[in-house]
Amino acid sequence: MLALCAGAAALLAGEHSGVEQVNVVRVTHDVVAGEVLHATSLEQTEVDAAAVPSNYEAELQEMLGQTSAVALPAGAVVHHTQLVGPGLLTGHSPDTVAVPVRPADTALIGLLSPGQRVDVLASPETPEAAGESRRIAEAAPVIWIPQDESENWLGATSDSQDVVVLAVDAPTAAQLAEATSSGRLHLTMVGGAD
Repeated sequence: MLALCAGAAALLAGEHSGVEQVNVVRVTHDVVAGEVLHATSLEQTEVDAAAVPSNYEAELQEMLGQTSAVALPAGAVVHHTQLVGPGLLTGHSPDTVAVPVRPADTALIGLLSPGQRVDVLASPETPEAAGESRRIAEAAPVIWIPQDESENWLGATSDSQDVVVLAVDAPTAAQLAEATSSGRLHLTMVGGAD
């Protein structure tokens, strides 16, 4: 009986060793969007290679001090596209930039999440001002939303939470900057781009 059990254990060990493993970095506890990743937040471990993209590469040291752009449950593998920084623009065209937008109606921010598409409209600062609202950006993807002040990479000012970071092209970013100085910006949620 003991020999049988030993043989079965050896067989199972052999099958397990045949599974290709890959080094990954994963979070050790629930992480909220905007949280800075520290040594206590991360661990380097091996998982089944089939569980991660074929081009996945990550080292724990390069993840330390980075800011999570999305909420991650404990045990989730961390990808560069989930971090604030250049990784947020992965998959976008090379001329895409990340731009913070402070909408006039900040209540909408609570309804947004990364990946949501929004139109950005500009209106005059006062109703008496001449001109109508105009659309500056169409179906721009939200790529990050700051959380509380302690987790906010935009700074700890009282209104730094009232910002949405969008991915737009450089000319649109310039129009957004100009519109911000001369009026108010409004966001409207829309479906995905065609």
